[in-house]
Amino acid sequence: MGSPAKRGLAAEQRVAALLVAQGWEVLEHRWRCRHGEMDLLLHQDERLLIVEVKCRNAAALAFVDGAGNCLSWGQQQRLRRAFGLWLQQAPQWSHCGVAMALAVVVGDEILWTGLGDPMAEAPHPWGD
Repeated sequence: MGSPAKRGLAAEQRVAALLVAQGWEVLEHRWRCRHGEMDLLLHQDERLLIVEVKCRNAAALAFVDGAGNCLSWGQQQRLRRAFGLWLQQAPQWSHCGVAMALAVVVGDEILWTGLGDPMAEAPHPWGD
């Protein structure tokens, strides 16, 4: 199936393609800074969506209590700090609402969860 890096890139591309088909525009893919990396940063209708993508097999996912537990609190904080740094470099986007989501790719399925970001007032990108 390829190396973990190749599987991760393929998962990110798959999630990006799905969101683009729903009208989202990819602003950044694998944006890196001193705080870490944002897998995907997308824009649609005055909203920004930060998506962390994880690729898991069904057996690995069975050991966690839902897809949301694939991202620790510390990882979420690093993502927020990375986004803050990105926003400093791209202040033209500061008027947009912001949501964070986690997409866990398991085989042919994508499991979604919001990350409870209090700034997120927009509906989830995957529908209600």
